[in-house]
Amino acid sequence: MQNIHKFASLIFLCVIAVISLTGCNSEGQSSEKFVDAPGFELSLLEYNQGLDLSNLNFANDLDGRPIIINFWYPSCPPCREEIPSLESTYKKYKDQGLVIVGIQSLVLDSVEDGRKFVNEFGITYPVGADVASNIQLSYKIIGFPTTFFINRDHQIIRKWSGLLDNKQLQEFVAEILE
Repeated sequence: MQNIHKFASLIFLCVIAVISLTGCNSEGQSSEKFVDAPGFELSLLEYNQGLDLSNLNFANDLDGRPIIINFWYPSCPPCREEIPSLESTYKKYKDQGLVIVGIQSLVLDSVEDGRKFVNEFGITYPVGADVASNIQLSYKIIGFPTTFFINRDHQIIRKWSGLLDNKQLQEFVAEILE
């Protein structure tokens, strides 16, 4: 019985190692789409400043607005690296209607880890945890960070897998603000 427990623990650690090594991507890759973005509802974490929402409904609350959806998790180094650019971009363009939504994966980190992460980086855009991984599944997320750029008609015009530098971010934001 003890050997089975050790074997199961070893398998679990191997799976976590594979996810950790393949799930974070510091090399970016872009693909263009033009398909409708899947709708979702997201419970927002309570530390978001200045929001009058506790739940975010993609179709109702964000209708007609350009959107960036960023999938991340706190212990992902490339995720941590790109957050300051996302935050500064949000502050720069929110008055033009841009919305950034951060969606935390709970594969390796807890909701509490997400709260600490958001406080550490001073994130002011809406953030929530994808508790059942349904949003990740509907957006077919296979690595982190992954960022979607969605136009005012709720069509995905670009998907970026991996670390997004500020120059690329500004370029892609210009596309969805048109």
